[in-house]
Amino acid sequence: MKRTKLAVATLLLAAGAAGAEDAAQALTRGKLEADLGHQKAAAEAFASVERAPQATEAQRWEALVRLGAARRDDGDAVGSADAFEKAWRTYGKDPEALRFLILAVGGALPGRERWEEVWKQVILETDRRVPERPEVRVVWPGIPFGLCPCSGNPVSLDFKDGDYQDIFRLFADISGLNVVVQPGVQGVVTYRANTEPWDQVLERLLAPNGLVARLEGNVLWIGPARDAGEKRTFAGAPVSFEYVDKDLIEAMREIAAHGGARVEVDEDVRGQVTLKLDRVPWDQAFDVLTLVNGLGWTRTGDVIHVHPRRRPEQR
Repeated sequence: MKRTKLAVATLLLAAGAAGAEDAAQALTRGKLEADLGHQKAAAEAFASVERAPQATEAQRWEALVRLGAARRDDGDAVGSADAFEKAWRTYGKDPEALRFLILAVGGALPGRERWEEVWKQVILETDRRVPERPEVRVVWPGIPFGLCPCSGNPVSLDFKDGDYQDIFRLFADISGLNVVVQPGVQGVVTYRANTEPWDQVLERLLAPNGLVARLEGNVLWIGPARDAGEKRTFAGAPVSFEYVDKDLIEAMREIAAHGGARVEVDEDVRGQVTLKLDRVPWDQAFDVLTLVNGLGWTRTGDVIHVHPRRRPEQR
Protein backbone atom coordinates (compact mmCIF):
# COMPACT_ATOMS: atom_id res chain seq x y z
CA MET A 1 0.00 0.00 0.00
CA LYS A 2 2.79 2.43 0.84
CA ARG A 3 4.46 1.79 -2.52
CA THR A 4 1.20 2.48 -4.35
CA LYS A 5 0.64 5.76 -2.47
CA LEU A 6 4.23 6.77 -3.06
CA ALA A 7 3.89 6.09 -6.77
CA VAL A 8 0.71 8.15 -7.01
CA ALA A 9 2.34 10.97 -5.07
CA THR A 10 5.33 10.88 -7.41
CA LEU A 11 3.06 11.08 -10.46
CA LEU A 12 1.22 14.06 -8.97
CA LEU A 13 4.50 15.81 -8.27
CA ALA A 14 5.60 15.17 -11.82
CA ALA A 15 2.32 16.53 -13.14
CA GLY A 16 2.81 19.61 -11.00
CA ALA A 17 6.23 20.14 -12.50
CA ALA A 18 4.85 19.84 -16.03
CA GLY A 19 2.05 22.32 -15.48
CA ALA A 20 0.32 24.38 -12.84
CA GLU A 21 -1.24 22.26 -10.09
CA ASP A 22 -4.88 23.08 -9.47
CA ALA A 23 -6.54 23.14 -6.05
CA ALA A 24 -8.01 19.66 -6.34
CA GLN A 25 -4.63 18.18 -7.23
CA ALA A 26 -2.90 20.01 -4.39
CA LEU A 27 -5.54 18.81 -1.94
CA THR A 28 -5.09 15.23 -3.09
CA ARG A 29 -1.32 15.54 -2.87
CA GLY A 30 -1.59 16.92 0.66
CA LYS A 31 -3.75 13.99 1.78
CA LEU A 32 -1.26 11.50 0.32
CA GLU A 33 1.68 13.24 1.95
CA ALA A 34 -0.16 13.18 5.29
CA ASP A 35 -0.91 9.45 4.89
CA LEU A 36 2.78 8.85 4.22
CA GLY A 37 3.75 10.75 7.36
CA HIS A 38 5.26 13.71 5.48
CA GLN A 39 3.47 16.35 7.54
CA LYS A 40 5.56 19.35 6.43
CA ALA A 41 4.96 18.55 2.76
CA ALA A 42 1.26 17.97 3.51
CA ALA A 43 1.02 21.32 5.31
CA GLU A 44 2.62 23.12 2.35
CA ALA A 45 0.11 21.53 -0.04
CA PHE A 46 -2.88 22.41 2.13
CA ALA A 47 -1.64 25.97 2.63
CA SER A 48 -1.37 26.39 -1.15
CA VAL A 49 -4.99 25.32 -1.57
CA GLU A 50 -6.16 27.75 1.10
CA ARG A 51 -4.39 30.57 -0.76
CA ALA A 52 -5.35 29.50 -4.29
CA PRO A 53 -7.65 32.07 -6.00
CA GLN A 54 -9.42 29.34 -8.01
CA ALA A 55 -10.18 27.10 -5.02
CA THR A 56 -13.82 26.60 -4.07
CA GLU A 57 -15.02 27.47 -0.58
CA ALA A 58 -15.37 23.78 0.27
CA GLN A 59 -11.79 23.14 -0.86
CA ARG A 60 -10.56 26.08 1.22
CA TRP A 61 -12.17 25.03 4.49
CA GLU A 62 -11.14 21.42 4.01
CA ALA A 63 -7.56 22.48 3.28
CA LEU A 64 -7.48 24.86 6.25
CA VAL A 65 -8.72 22.19 8.67
CA ARG A 66 -6.30 19.63 7.26
CA LEU A 67 -3.52 22.23 7.57
CA GLY A 68 -4.26 22.47 11.30
CA ALA A 69 -4.12 18.68 11.64
CA ALA A 70 -0.88 18.39 9.66
CA ARG A 71 0.83 21.09 11.73
CA ARG A 72 -0.36 19.43 14.92
CA ASP A 73 1.00 16.06 13.81
CA ASP A 74 4.28 17.75 12.92
CA GLY A 75 4.59 19.14 16.45
CA ASP A 76 3.67 22.74 15.57
CA ALA A 77 1.00 23.36 18.22
CA VAL A 78 0.90 27.13 17.67
CA GLY A 79 0.58 26.88 13.90
CA SER A 80 -2.06 24.20 14.30
CA ALA A 81 -4.16 26.33 16.66
CA ASP A 82 -3.85 29.30 14.30
CA ALA A 83 -5.17 27.23 11.38
CA PHE A 84 -8.05 25.78 13.39
CA GLU A 85 -8.98 29.22 14.74
CA LYS A 86 -8.98 30.69 11.24
CA ALA A 87 -11.21 27.85 10.03
CA TRP A 88 -13.61 28.56 12.90
CA ARG A 89 -13.69 32.32 12.30
CA THR A 90 -14.07 32.03 8.54
CA TYR A 91 -16.24 28.94 8.06
CA GLY A 92 -17.86 28.28 11.46
CA LYS A 93 -21.27 29.26 10.08
CA ASP A 94 -21.13 26.44 7.53
CA PRO A 95 -22.51 23.30 9.24
CA GLU A 96 -20.51 20.86 7.09
CA ALA A 97 -17.29 22.79 7.59
CA LEU A 98 -17.97 22.89 11.32
CA ARG A 99 -18.58 19.13 11.48
CA PHE A 100 -15.27 18.51 9.73
CA LEU A 101 -13.49 20.93 12.05
CA ILE A 102 -14.94 19.40 15.24
CA LEU A 103 -13.76 15.93 14.29
CA ALA A 104 -10.32 17.25 13.34
CA VAL A 105 -9.72 18.96 16.70
CA GLY A 106 -10.68 15.80 18.57
CA GLY A 107 -14.34 16.42 19.29
CA ALA A 108 -17.31 14.10 18.93
CA LEU A 109 -20.46 14.57 16.85
CA PRO A 110 -24.08 13.77 17.70
CA GLY A 111 -26.59 12.28 15.28
CA ARG A 112 -28.03 14.45 12.54
CA GLU A 113 -31.22 15.37 14.39
CA ARG A 114 -29.36 16.59 17.46
CA TRP A 115 -26.79 18.32 15.24
CA GLU A 116 -29.47 20.33 13.47
CA GLU A 117 -30.75 21.42 16.87
CA VAL A 118 -27.50 22.65 18.40
CA TRP A 119 -24.80 23.27 15.77
CA LYS A 120 -25.30 27.05 15.72
CA GLN A 121 -24.54 27.17 19.45
CA VAL A 122 -21.27 25.23 19.26
CA ILE A 123 -18.13 27.23 20.08
CA LEU A 124 -14.47 26.58 19.40
CA GLU A 125 -12.16 27.89 22.13
CA THR A 126 -8.39 28.01 22.41
CA ASP A 127 -6.68 27.79 25.79
CA ARG A 128 -3.41 29.71 25.49
CA ARG A 129 -2.35 29.66 29.14
CA VAL A 130 0.72 27.74 27.96
CA PRO A 131 1.69 29.89 24.95
CA GLU A 132 3.82 27.26 23.25
CA ARG A 133 1.16 24.57 23.65
CA PRO A 134 -2.27 26.09 22.98
CA GLU A 135 -5.19 23.69 23.32
CA VAL A 136 -8.14 23.93 20.93
CA ARG A 137 -11.38 22.51 22.28
CA VAL A 138 -15.06 22.25 21.42
CA VAL A 139 -17.64 23.72 23.80
CA TRP A 140 -21.19 22.37 23.52
CA PRO A 141 -24.22 24.40 24.71
CA GLY A 142 -24.97 23.97 28.41
CA ILE A 143 -22.01 21.68 29.08
CA PRO A 144 -19.15 22.86 31.32
CA PHE A 145 -15.73 21.85 30.03
CA GLY A 146 -13.17 19.81 31.95
CA LEU A 147 -15.32 18.04 34.55
CA CYS A 148 -13.31 14.83 34.49
CA PRO A 149 -9.88 14.36 36.08
CA CYS A 150 -8.83 12.77 32.74
CA SER A 151 -6.45 10.37 34.46
CA GLY A 152 -8.06 7.06 33.52
CA ASN A 153 -6.36 4.24 31.64
CA PRO A 154 -5.90 5.03 27.93
CA VAL A 155 -8.31 3.56 25.39
CA SER A 156 -8.59 3.56 21.62
CA LEU A 157 -11.96 3.33 19.90
CA ASP A 158 -13.80 4.38 16.78
CA PHE A 159 -17.57 4.95 16.73
CA LYS A 160 -19.62 5.91 13.70
CA ASP A 161 -23.14 6.72 14.93
CA GLY A 162 -22.46 4.48 17.92
CA ASP A 163 -25.50 3.82 20.13
CA TYR A 164 -25.15 5.14 23.68
CA GLN A 165 -26.48 1.99 25.31
CA ASP A 166 -23.69 -0.07 23.72
CA ILE A 167 -21.16 2.61 24.66
CA PHE A 168 -22.24 2.65 28.31
CA ARG A 169 -21.88 -1.13 28.57
CA LEU A 170 -18.41 -0.81 27.10
CA PHE A 171 -17.37 1.84 29.62
CA ALA A 172 -18.72 -0.22 32.50
CA ASP A 173 -16.29 -2.94 31.42
CA ILE A 174 -13.44 -0.47 30.83
CA SER A 175 -13.82 1.38 34.13
CA GLY A 176 -14.92 -1.45 36.41
CA LEU A 177 -17.39 0.99 37.98
CA ASN A 178 -21.10 0.84 38.74
CA VAL A 179 -22.44 2.74 35.72
CA VAL A 180 -25.89 4.22 36.36
CA VAL A 181 -27.68 5.83 33.41
CA GLN A 182 -30.55 8.23 33.98
CA PRO A 183 -33.75 6.84 32.39
CA GLY A 184 -34.57 8.29 29.00
CA VAL A 185 -30.95 8.86 27.97
CA GLN A 186 -30.47 7.86 24.35
CA GLY A 187 -28.71 8.97 21.19
CA VAL A 188 -25.83 8.23 18.85
CA VAL A 189 -22.36 9.71 18.56
CA THR A 190 -19.38 9.68 16.19
CA TYR A 191 -15.91 9.81 17.68
CA ARG A 192 -12.41 8.41 17.28
CA ALA A 193 -9.93 8.19 20.16
CA ASN A 194 -6.34 7.03 20.04
CA THR A 195 -4.84 6.07 23.43
CA GLU A 196 -6.67 8.77 25.39
CA PRO A 197 -7.79 8.57 29.06
CA TRP A 198 -11.11 6.73 29.20
CA ASP A 199 -12.76 9.43 31.35
CA GLN A 200 -11.73 12.13 28.87
CA VAL A 201 -13.11 10.02 26.03
CA LEU A 202 -16.40 9.53 27.88
CA GLU A 203 -16.70 13.26 28.58
CA ARG A 204 -16.26 14.04 24.90
CA LEU A 205 -18.70 11.33 23.86
CA LEU A 206 -21.41 12.68 26.15
CA ALA A 207 -21.11 16.44 25.58
CA PRO A 208 -22.60 16.67 22.04
CA ASN A 209 -25.88 15.23 23.32
CA GLY A 210 -26.09 17.46 26.41
CA LEU A 211 -24.94 14.75 28.82
CA VAL A 212 -22.38 14.62 31.61
CA ALA A 213 -20.84 11.99 33.87
CA ARG A 214 -20.57 12.36 37.66
CA LEU A 215 -18.19 10.07 39.53
CA GLU A 216 -18.75 9.46 43.25
CA GLY A 217 -16.79 6.61 44.79
CA ASN A 218 -17.31 3.60 42.55
CA VAL A 219 -20.54 4.90 41.02
CA LEU A 220 -20.48 6.64 37.65
CA TRP A 221 -23.77 8.43 37.00
CA ILE A 222 -24.59 9.53 33.43
CA GLY A 223 -27.42 11.85 32.50
CA PRO A 224 -28.48 15.32 31.35
CA ALA A 225 -26.37 18.16 32.73
CA ARG A 226 -29.45 19.78 34.30
CA ASP A 227 -30.03 16.69 36.48
CA ALA A 228 -26.48 16.19 37.71
CA GLY A 229 -26.82 18.16 40.93
CA GLU A 230 -23.92 18.61 43.30
CA LYS A 231 -21.57 15.95 44.62
CA ARG A 232 -22.45 14.57 48.03
CA THR A 233 -20.51 12.69 50.70
CA PHE A 234 -21.63 9.21 51.73
CA ALA A 235 -20.44 7.11 54.64
CA GLY A 236 -22.93 4.26 54.99
CA ALA A 237 -22.07 0.56 55.11
CA PRO A 238 -21.65 -0.95 51.63
CA VAL A 239 -24.52 -2.88 50.06
CA SER A 240 -24.94 -4.90 46.88
CA PHE A 241 -28.20 -5.72 45.11
CA GLU A 242 -29.83 -6.33 41.77
CA TYR A 243 -33.43 -5.27 41.30
CA VAL A 244 -35.50 -6.17 38.25
CA ASP A 245 -38.90 -4.47 38.08
CA LYS A 246 -38.97 -4.28 41.85
CA ASP A 247 -41.55 -2.11 43.61
CA LEU A 248 -39.89 1.28 44.14
CA ILE A 249 -41.12 1.90 47.68
CA GLU A 250 -40.20 -1.61 48.76
CA ALA A 251 -36.69 -1.13 47.29
CA MET A 252 -36.24 2.18 49.14
CA ARG A 253 -37.33 0.67 52.44
CA GLU A 254 -35.03 -2.30 51.96
CA ILE A 255 -31.99 -0.08 51.32
CA ALA A 256 -32.82 2.37 54.12
CA ALA A 257 -33.02 -0.52 56.57
CA HIS A 258 -29.26 -1.02 56.12
CA GLY A 259 -28.81 2.38 57.79
CA GLY A 260 -31.39 1.81 60.51
CA ALA A 261 -33.78 4.25 58.87
CA ARG A 262 -37.42 4.08 57.86
CA VAL A 263 -38.95 5.71 54.80
CA GLU A 264 -41.88 8.06 54.42
CA VAL A 265 -42.98 8.92 50.89
CA ASP A 266 -45.32 11.43 49.31
CA GLU A 267 -48.55 9.79 48.19
CA ASP A 268 -47.74 10.29 44.50
CA VAL A 269 -44.42 8.40 44.69
CA ARG A 270 -44.75 4.97 43.09
CA GLY A 271 -43.30 2.75 40.37
CA GLN A 272 -40.89 -0.09 39.65
CA VAL A 273 -37.12 -0.05 39.48
CA THR A 274 -34.43 -2.02 37.64
CA LEU A 275 -31.01 -1.32 39.09
CA LYS A 276 -27.81 -3.17 39.97
CA LEU A 277 -25.11 -1.84 42.32
CA ASP A 278 -22.11 -3.59 43.80
CA ARG A 279 -20.54 -2.57 47.14
CA VAL A 280 -21.92 0.96 47.33
CA PRO A 281 -22.55 2.84 50.62
CA TRP A 282 -26.22 2.31 51.47
CA ASP A 283 -26.94 6.05 51.60
CA GLN A 284 -25.35 6.51 48.18
CA ALA A 285 -27.37 3.60 46.83
CA PHE A 286 -30.50 5.26 48.21
CA ASP A 287 -29.46 8.55 46.60
CA VAL A 288 -28.93 6.85 43.22
CA LEU A 289 -32.26 5.04 43.50
CA THR A 290 -34.13 8.29 44.11
CA LEU A 291 -32.15 10.26 41.53
CA VAL A 292 -32.92 7.90 38.65
CA ASN A 293 -36.60 8.04 39.58
CA GLY A 294 -36.79 11.84 39.65
CA LEU A 295 -37.00 11.98 43.45
CA GLY A 296 -35.25 13.81 46.25
CA TRP A 297 -34.88 12.97 49.93
CA THR A 298 -34.07 14.43 53.30
CA ARG A 299 -33.30 12.69 56.60
CA THR A 300 -34.32 13.71 60.10
CA GLY A 301 -33.13 11.32 62.76
CA ASP A 302 -34.06 7.82 61.63
CA VAL A 303 -36.74 9.01 59.19
CA ILE A 304 -36.07 9.53 55.46
CA HIS A 305 -38.68 11.58 53.64
CA VAL A 306 -38.88 11.04 49.87
CA HIS A 307 -40.51 13.56 47.56
CA PRO A 308 -40.58 14.46 43.85
CA ARG A 309 -37.34 16.20 42.98
CA ARG A 310 -37.40 19.85 42.05
CA ARG A 311 -35.08 21.11 39.36
CA PRO A 312 -33.23 24.38 39.97
CA GLU A 313 -35.56 26.36 37.72
CA GLN A 314 -38.57 25.17 39.74
CA ARG A 315 -37.27 26.50 43.06
